Amino acid sequence: MKVRLNRVEFAEALGPVCSVAAARSPKPILQCALLQVLEDHCCVMATDLEISIRIVLNQVEVSEQGRVLVSAEKLAQIIRESDDEILEMESDESVCHVRGRSSHFQIYCQTVEEFPPVVERLDKADFELGASELVRLIEWTAFAAAKESTRYAINGVLWDMGQSTLAMVATDGRRLSRAVGTAQAQGAGAARAIVPSKAMHLFQRVFGDGEEDIAVKITENQIIVQSSRATVSAALVEGQFPNHEDVVPTDCNKEIELSTQDFLSAVKQAALLTNEESRGIRFALSEGNLTLSSRAPEQGEAVISLAVEYSGESIEIGFNPVFLIDALRVVHGDSIKFQLKEAKRPGVLLSGDDLLYVIMPVNLS
Repeated sequence: MKVRLNRVEFAEALGPVCSVAAARSPKPILQCALLQVLEDHCCVMATDLEISIRIVLNQVEVSEQGRVLVSAEKLAQIIRESDDEILEMESDESVCHVRGRSSHFQIYCQTVEEFPPVVERLDKADFELGASELVRLIEWTAFAAAKESTRYAINGVLWDMGQSTLAMVATDGRRLSRAVGTAQAQGAGAARAIVPSKAMHLFQRVFGDGEEDIAVKITENQIIVQSSRATVSAALVEGQFPNHEDVVPTDCNKEIELSTQDFLSAVKQAALLTNEESRGIRFALSEGNLTLSSRAPEQGEAVISLAVEYSGESIEIGFNPVFLIDALRVVHGDSIKFQLKEAKRPGVLLSGDDLLYVIMPVNLS
């Protein structure tokens, strides 16, 4: 194998590749990246046996086709520290050479034949959607998935595909986030899958900069997401996702519209005077005013007021500020609707017609 590569393009590919290569795996082969040099392009691949990634490099000059398997982390460190525009890679059976203008690195190779298979290009997709739409749906949902739970199904994000829409839903039992976007079915249409959070963040990283259409295929135990440059596959989360429709309140009778940035700023300020013992913020809604207050023993108190258009019944309710901040940070719109019912009932944030966030109240007593 012998090839000249654009260092910047190579470095950008190695970032997500290294996030998949299992650096702490007891199997050295899973710590590696496979570089496959073909006639007019190269593919960089990695897998941890649950998630795999394949990225195409087009800015290459191929002298000799072939494959080489080397430590992903070490290769990335070399490429990252180089200041050459073009790097040359050449390998024999045991050593991979990386050369710049005034540098020469030798990395010992692993046996290519022992590397697990990585998903190749899709023949036929189940549905397609724009890259920006995919990233928008991920931004609004992935943060709300459970981080550590014995209920494995909520450790991922539900994808619910219809004929022309894709809904994503995530919950950790204390909050629920749902986003609906436009997608075009290419086959039978309806499909459901629970995608692990790690894969969701990888999709966002790999496909976040593009404007092209993204192809998606869901099998019995795997999801494959593909652009013209990259293919990412992930094993699906097993289990039954909770019936999220039952969680969403439909009878909220108190609604205010707030500036997204003003509301976010107020929540952040009120959160400054909370601690482990008093994590909640008190929301007091009355005619023309929303007051956020907090108190931390032996530290102090905070009171922040926002003028609102409201003339209904007063209510006081507590929420975890972290959960509100997580949602408000990913709202792209200038304003957001805040709906309430009673002190012991969930609150709802609405951004447009397709982004919904349900948050359970906390006991302030």
